Amino acid sequence: MLIFVYMKWLAIIGSIFLLSFGFRFEPIQLKDLSGKNITINLSNAKKGNVVLFLSPECPLCQSYSLTIQQIEKEYKSKGFNFYAIIPGTDFTKEDVIEFRNKYGLKNIPFYFDPKLDWVKFAKASITPEVAVYTPKGEKVYLGRIDNWAYELARKRSVITQHDLLDVLNKLDQNKLVKPYQTKAVGCFIN
Repeated sequence: MLIFVYMKWLAIIGSIFLLSFGFRFEPIQLKDLSGKNITINLSNAKKGNVVLFLSPECPLCQSYSLTIQQIEKEYKSKGFNFYAIIPGTDFTKEDVIEFRNKYGLKNIPFYFDPKLDWVKFAKASITPEVAVYTPKGEKVYLGRIDNWAYELARKRSVITQHDLLDVLNKLDQNKLVKPYQTKAVGCFIN
């Protein structure tokens, strides 16, 4: 009987641990640009999954579009999947398509997260913010793309920390990445 109680508590503690690092047991429903319900499979990438939280009206999302474009171009060919998530219901399909086309992000699939389920799952709070998952679905990073923007309306002339690139390079080289987080700067997700 004591072993049964011990195993039950171990299962509960394990579930809490997994949930705290971004694991989820039921699929999260998103909407694609045509309005169709979809789910993102975090275990279908060769090297990892990059989930970008973006807002068409956020000046930093617009400013980071070229960087995002370059990173996606280089790392998609290495086996990384990229997804752009538009949190909430403030933007129409037309708003997102205009943003995607104007800022050259046509190669990244965009999805709406009307109930903020992915936002909650990833524990994102800012746009632009990025979550990186291993091919097994383990979240290893949440935060900024780099340290170019260090507070609202303040930018460095020289980027000294390339957080997203560092994580992607480690995953690409099959190195262990301990889960960590950096503080993203941008527009708050409502």
